[in-house]
Amino acid sequence: MGLIGMLPSSIPTYNSANPLTSILIVFFISLGAFFLIPIIMGHRNWRNAPPGPRGWPIFGYLPYLSENLHVNLFHLSKTYGPLFSLRLGQKPVIVISSPEAAREILKHKEGSFSSRTITEAIRCVIYDGSSLVFVPHSERWRLLRKIFTTELFSSRAIHLLQPARLQQVNDLLKSLYDNSKSKTLVNISESMFVAATNLTSNLCCSKSLFGGNMEIKELMEKVFDDVFIPNLADFIPILKIFDPQGVKKRLSKVAKKLDNAFDKLIDERLEEKKQGVKINENGRLDLLDVFLDYKNERKDECLNQFSRVDIKGMLIDMLLAGSDTTASTVEWGMAEILKKPKVYRKILVELEQVIGNNRFIEEADIPKLTYFQAVVKEIFRLHPAVPLLLPRRSNEACDVFGYHVPKHAMVLVNVWGIARDPKVWPEPLEFKPERFLESKIDIKGQDFEILPFGSGRRSCVGMPLGLRMVQFSLASLLHAFEWDCPIDTLEDMTEKVGITLHKAKVLMGIPKPRLQDSVYH
Repeated sequence: MGLIGMLPSSIPTYNSANPLTSILIVFFISLGAFFLIPIIMGHRNWRNAPPGPRGWPIFGYLPYLSENLHVNLFHLSKTYGPLFSLRLGQKPVIVISSPEAAREILKHKEGSFSSRTITEAIRCVIYDGSSLVFVPHSERWRLLRKIFTTELFSSRAIHLLQPARLQQVNDLLKSLYDNSKSKTLVNISESMFVAATNLTSNLCCSKSLFGGNMEIKELMEKVFDDVFIPNLADFIPILKIFDPQGVKKRLSKVAKKLDNAFDKLIDERLEEKKQGVKINENGRLDLLDVFLDYKNERKDECLNQFSRVDIKGMLIDMLLAGSDTTASTVEWGMAEILKKPKVYRKILVELEQVIGNNRFIEEADIPKLTYFQAVVKEIFRLHPAVPLLLPRRSNEACDVFGYHVPKHAMVLVNVWGIARDPKVWPEPLEFKPERFLESKIDIKGQDFEILPFGSGRRSCVGMPLGLRMVQFSLASLLHAFEWDCPIDTLEDMTEKVGITLHKAKVLMGIPKPRLQDSVYH
């Protein structure tokens, strides 16, 4: 789950029942104020602001941005530097475009930038933004983070979830084997999306919700469509009462149905607990187990138990965060690898040496695949699923590198832009896994040249699971099958902005088995 789509990229088309009044009000105020820009704004976006472009009153810099916001901001950084300012509507924004600036914000001054910017759509769908990802930095956030890291994403918990990962990936491989018999084109991203979402739902409630439960699948797809679309009301407060794009109206209907579906899941689990039914024989706890059974033994902490609303917020949080990111990363990885025969051959040679052709790959094989791990790092570098890290918000007014940052400013870290900076990476646009073979740079948040999972307190809590799923899935697809991809779907690397960055031209391919037939049965 990321920023792209959360920020308006241009002034959108209004489609509410009566948008004309709000449009005219904004237009005439903006037109009248246009001539006062030098007086109102001076030479900075605010007093002692970092350098940056000035925009219109009311709209700020929004009219000059496209849907490819990460690209726009990357080009602006070439003019204004690695730390610059602008206004999006009425919101003050600082943009981070270098490892040094990212380290300053995310590490040295993290205490001042540890909260989130929350949109109207998020408030509607994720219960006023009360889940782990969006809750303000507070005692509640610390408690939630501790529970997730110790109960759901600890080394033991991830180990106990291994059978579910194996099941989802093997089901995917067997499905592809069936496709290979009919030589049917496969949408690689869509196939990975189903597998990743089912794994996430197993983490949440020990069920594959995108298998038999079509209701939740359809509702989640509607959330994916709407929750991160550009919404001008997030940046011009006066428009919130009009809901000019109808985002809140549409999502409220979906949220109500999703709320009912989650209530059914919780009721089923409570009934199972009442009857003494064991959900996971290996002792693994899922999200429902953890939060339904939570009892706080410390009086100084902020919660003694979690309400239904809290639990439903965690469910939607995890489903949004744990699905599309894996699918998009695997899709980009497959495209980059299949485009480069030398890289592809090196991977296959390593797979043959470590695994052979008489079994599927196992997670225990991954640490032995040195070159393949370098390939995965290069995929994360060049194609971060969330090109602008989920936006942070300044908790207080503070100074950064001698510039003033006002309270509640939005903070955007352009990891996509950092990856394309020749001052940071030699030949940055080239897909070269070899750059990581002799490098100690890792992707786990300590090296600010590459931050696919963020860094610090608000980094992705599910990073250990997400990384394993990307490595295991991608290696399995390459090891089990050869791929015949139409040249247009392989060569076109244009980006499509959504919840994450996907290929605009969906990667399609016909799988051809590489292993002994008995392996697939």
